[in-house]
Amino acid sequence: MRLFPLLAAAIVAVPLALAAPAAAEPAMWHVHDADTDITLFGTIHALPAGSKWLSPKIAARVDAADTLVLETVLPDDPAGLGPLVAMLGEKRGLPPLSARVAPSKRAALLAGETALGLPAARLDGMKTWLAAIALGDGAVSQLGLTAGDGVEATLTARAKGQNKPVIGLETPEAQLRLFDNLSETDARALLDSTVDDLSTARDDTNALVAYWQAGETEALAKDFDKGFQATPNLESALLTNRNKAWADWIAARLATPGRVFVAVGAGHLGGRNSVVKLLEAKGLTVERLP
Repeated sequence: MRLFPLLAAAIVAVPLALAAPAAAEPAMWHVHDADTDITLFGTIHALPAGSKWLSPKIAARVDAADTLVLETVLPDDPAGLGPLVAMLGEKRGLPPLSARVAPSKRAALLAGETALGLPAARLDGMKTWLAAIALGDGAVSQLGLTAGDGVEATLTARAKGQNKPVIGLETPEAQLRLFDNLSETDARALLDSTVDDLSTARDDTNALVAYWQAGETEALAKDFDKGFQATPNLESALLTNRNKAWADWIAARLATPGRVFVAVGAGHLGGRNSVVKLLEAKGLTVERLP
């Protein structure tokens, strides 16, 4: 299902190695009126160290902006989210995680827990959605990807260095509640998909990073669409509903003069229900920047 990038967005064996970082030219658009220019930039939340993506064209857009807008603004010390994660995602008396995954996937779950060094007892105390995120996040970390090397961290440091405001479209709590509000059926579907992904994490992540580096947003979106076909409720909660809210925010922001750089996960900017398509449906012209 290739949901690792989505899971990494929410939370913040022999190690697997990703392909060597390549120079990238990710996709970028802008929507504007007479006195407002809003850049839309698709991100990858975690990247291999040494990834080169901040081209002069991207840097110029970032530097010209008055404000940086991200999906959410995390605290300087991510450990500060620990109490919130525990409050929403941990619960006493839950069935063992092995009883919440499909029987055919129990062996793969055990193998994943062992390979990632995640104690079963620790996962058993997590709600199903948080256990899925913990597994996905563990796989991303084992691949050598970190949020510290991700796009948002670089953009945030650059904006703060220029004393520019950095704001979020969502709060960390709101992002966590997206998962906590899932039905148990949908949370188990997420867990099953995450367990399936563990065995192909390296190849899947290599493909997604390559799509992003090449600016192939539609190819990346098609990958997500295939993964969501069996779980439409997850697609609505994690993608479609958020895209609508963000498109509304961007359209409303055009009423205020200025220059804004909006950086959200690349999967939100491609596909049939993307932020770009929703803005166009509002009658706005969204131009892909060369």
